[in-house]
Amino acid sequence: MKITKLILLLCAISLLQGCMNAAFTGAQAVYGRHGIQSTLSDQTISMKAERAIYLDTSRFENTNVSVSCFNGVVLISGQVENNNQRQEIEAIVKKIPGVKEIHNATTLSSPSSALTRVSDTWITTKVKAKLIAMNDIDPSQIKVITENGMVYLMGIVPPEQAGIAVDLARTTEGVQGVVKVFSYIHISKA
Repeated sequence: MKITKLILLLCAISLLQGCMNAAFTGAQAVYGRHGIQSTLSDQTISMKAERAIYLDTSRFENTNVSVSCFNGVVLISGQVENNNQRQEIEAIVKKIPGVKEIHNATTLSSPSSALTRVSDTWITTKVKAKLIAMNDIDPSQIKVITENGMVYLMGIVPPEQAGIAVDLARTTEGVQGVVKVFSYIHISKA
């Protein structure tokens, strides 16, 4: 019975997160500096990376690695068993066309549990919802990734928006810490 409830909760959270991603993509099409072409390029980079890590080889079966990309900037997060795996995964990602910069935030530990991953998805959803509710932030310019309670914020934003986003994430229940992976834009009045 508990497993069924856990599976239903995971499905509901995934669907909600998918709806939020669709809303972001729609907003990007109209307003965003991070356009549809860039979004597709980022998704392609992430898919190619995860394919190279998990489908093209069996060397990383004992890991839990996630590859996220925003405007060619890649965040590798998750757990690996040793430093060799960490370096090899980073080398694989570097070879993918379109990758401009890599932030390797993998940790040396056992893969996180399914319950931890569900919790991370829920934290991501809560942070994204807070960003959408803010008038001072363009949520389509910020990508939220959560790994073991640590929230990573990626995007292209003015420093003021980055500060607001960090504060929102930091005050979200369940967040252990916040890491900024932002590119900053400075808007001046002419």
